[in-house]
Amino acid sequence: MINRKLRNKAVVLFILLILPVFVFSQKWKIGRYELIGGIGTSSYFGDIGGSINDDALWITDLDIMYTRPNINVGLRYRIDEWGTVRGNLTYGMLKGFDEGSKNEGRNYSFSTNLFELTGYFEYWLIKEKQMVQYSTMNLRDGLRKFNASISAYVFVGIGAAYFKSDPSSDFGDRYVGDKNFGIVLPVGIGVKYPLSSRNYIGFEFAGRLTSTDYIDGFDPKGSEYKDVYYFTSLYLTHKIKPKMNKSRRKY
Repeated sequence: MINRKLRNKAVVLFILLILPVFVFSQKWKIGRYELIGGIGTSSYFGDIGGSINDDALWITDLDIMYTRPNINVGLRYRIDEWGTVRGNLTYGMLKGFDEGSKNEGRNYSFSTNLFELTGYFEYWLIKEKQMVQYSTMNLRDGLRKFNASISAYVFVGIGAAYFKSDPSSDFGDRYVGDKNFGIVLPVGIGVKYPLSSRNYIGFEFAGRLTSTDYIDGFDPKGSEYKDVYYFTSLYLTHKIKPKMNKSRRKY
């Protein structure tokens, strides 16, 4: 009789230990949609400004004085534990100036307002662990949290940008103001950390390869490279709570 009681207790204990593994492994299905909002910086690399050295790495082309802001909103959908897709709308300002560059004597400068609509596929190198909260009557501090950890992902996508340049100096016949659209290919990396079971904070860094050489409004005449720009973003996300239909969840 004693052995049977011990065996039954062991079975119950095993079930209690193993059950959360199955429950939490499917928890990613609860709240597949996320709203995203962020702010960050915009940096331009093209035919105006840059380093004085033609062989300089891109980081040496970066001029903090001409870094400008961006704001962005998006919607993310989780396909599975390792993959998400996302739509993003971003407004960014870009600026460049020849001062301190190899073309300093030319003294060209510009500013551009840019609107970008993109779609991403995100692959999670460190998958997101769902934040679990619980409370028990025997805990003096009531609510506790566990399973909070950083996650990381890389992403690639495609999109389109509309931009309008404003030359701050006279480009003469080299100003191009009627070519305002371009295809963009975002490539980047991001990290994410839970603040609660439904709210997260994250950071991204991404470059944009483009199909255009006129983001600055300047006709390069013989340039070998298209314009490139970079965004950083510090963002917040909120998981949308799934609708309930009687006793069943809609995922």
